[in-house]
Order: sequence, then structure tokens, then C-alpha cells
Amino acid sequence: MVDEWSYGEEHPTVAGDLNNLAQLLKATNRLSEAIPLMELAVAIFEVSLVEGHPNIAIAPTNLATMLATRGEAEGK
Repeated sequence: MVDEWSYGEEHPTVAGDLNNLAQLLKATNRLSEAIPLMELAVAIFEVSLVEGHPNIAIAPTNLATMLATRGEAEGK
């Protein structure tokens, strides 16, 4: 990714890119590819943003939705 090269692997912009890509993969029923990207986005946001930033709450919510969707698809 260009942003990863430009800003570094743990920059919030990179996490935003990962979040967006994960959402696209989820929308195209590719959860097995989306979930690891969303997990990485959550981890980056947690270390790179100040406490209280909205993305620190939004990204885990997105991940939880993906995990719940996967559970429903697997019949759990």
C-alpha cells in the first residue's frame, strides 16, 4: 500500500485503509479475508490514536459485526 510506505505500518491512515478494505471484502462476502485486516486496523488504531478518538470505538464495532456475521454464516 502506498500509505503504508508513506506513513509507516502503524499510522492511523493505514488503519483507515485497512478498515475500508475490510468493509469492502465484507460487502462482497469475503469475511475470511476481511477479518484479519479488521483485526490489524483495530490494533493500529489502539496504539496510534489518543484515548477517546472515535475510531477506537468504531473499528472494534466493525470487527464485532464481522465476527457475528461469520458466526451466523457458520451456524453458530
